[in-house]
Amino acid sequence: MSIPHTRAQRNRSRMITGTALAALLAGAGTVLGTPPAAAADAVTVGYTCTGPGAPGGVQSLLVTVTAPAGVPQGSTADLSVEVTTALTVPIDVPARAATGEMTLELGGAATGSVTATGFTNAAAVPSGSTVTLTGGTASVGLGTAGAATVTPGAAGVHVFGVTVACEVSGTAPVAATIDVT
Repeated sequence: MSIPHTRAQRNRSRMITGTALAALLAGAGTVLGTPPAAAADAVTVGYTCTGPGAPGGVQSLLVTVTAPAGVPQGSTADLSVEVTTALTVPIDVPARAATGEMTLELGGAATGSVTATGFTNAAAVPSGSTVTLTGGTASVGLGTAGAATVTPGAAGVHVFGVTVACEVSGTAPVAATIDVT
């Protein structure tokens, strides 16, 4: 009978660890991205996160949205996103154990929103290191001429079966502008 108890203890420990890691990734940040289409500057965005073990208060993340500088009217722009932080994880994270997504709000000559998906940590992350999630992408159709803006929105992080949802606290700055001609 001690085997089920030991297994239950391991499962509980894994759940607690997953909750703590999800909160840390969401509150501390992640890196999301693909190879850049054009150089982009990072913007600082404040997030408030909810879910099991989510950190209290506003967490600042450095967000980079990479987009083409310009596209013809009626075409599609491919976007990639990076989110970084200096905070570190308290445990080893196996490769592909964490995933995430981020909503990107459109403005200027564009309206609506798109969601960048496909983020994961491609490599194992040792305890005490910052986390990098890569592979997130989104595409946006741009039908109106002018300057279309892309602003970071809500984000979610999933790790070890735990989800933490993060909302922008205050107003996020524009992270990319695309000239639609």
